[in-house]
Amino acid sequence: MVNCDLFVSLHQIIGMLEVKDAKIAVGGQTLAVGLSFMARDGQLTCITGPEGSGKTTLLRTLMGFLPIGSGYVSVDGELLTVKSSQAFRRMMAYLPQQIQQLRHQLMPVEAPVCEAETYGVWNSLLPKAVVTEMPAPLSPEEIFLLVEQTLSDAKGKQIIIADEPAAHLTPELTLRLLQQLRDQADAGKTVLIASRRPLLVEHADLVIEMNQNT
Repeated sequence: MVNCDLFVSLHQIIGMLEVKDAKIAVGGQTLAVGLSFMARDGQLTCITGPEGSGKTTLLRTLMGFLPIGSGYVSVDGELLTVKSSQAFRRMMAYLPQQIQQLRHQLMPVEAPVCEAETYGVWNSLLPKAVVTEMPAPLSPEEIFLLVEQTLSDAKGKQIIIADEPAAHLTPELTLRLLQQLRDQADAGKTVLIASRRPLLVEHADLVIEMNQNT
C-alpha cells in the first residue's frame, strides 16, 4: 500500500532526477558502472548509445522497476527504490518503446479509464521480456497522435520519460516530436528520453553516452 503522506510530499517536490555512482545490470550482465548524472527540471536529457548498451534498462531502473546494483537514484533528494517507486511513478508520464501498449488511448471508450488502470498496462508489462502477439502496427501519424495525446494528458506530471519516441516517425514528425518535448521542458518539467536519433541527441541539453560507462 502506498503511503498517502509520501504521495502528497512527492507531489510537491518531485522533479530533478539524480543518478550517483550507479551500477546498472540485468540478467547477470553489467551495462554501466559508476554512472552519474542529473536530469534537471526545464531540460531535455537524452540517453544514447548503440543497441544493447542498456538505455531501456536504465529507464526501467530510474522508474523503480529494476533494482540498482550500487549507488543510488533520487528525485529532488528523495531516494527512489523499488519499494518507494510506485508513489514516484504516479508523478511520471511514460512513453514506452512498444508504444502500441498505449494504443487504447486512441480508441473511444464509454467511460474514462482510471489512472491506476492506465498505468497498470505498462507497470505490469515493463519488467518482462516476453513475446506477446501484437495487433497491426500503428502508422507514423497514429504514433505521433498517441505521443501527442499522452503528453497532453500529462499536465499534472512533473517527469516525462520516453523510450525511443521517434523510432517509427518520419523526419517531419520527428521535428514536431522534438518541439513537443521541448515545450514540456520549457514548462519546467524534467524530460528524459532514450534515443539514437541524431536530431534528438543534437538538440538535448544533456547527453548521456551509455557505451562510455560500461
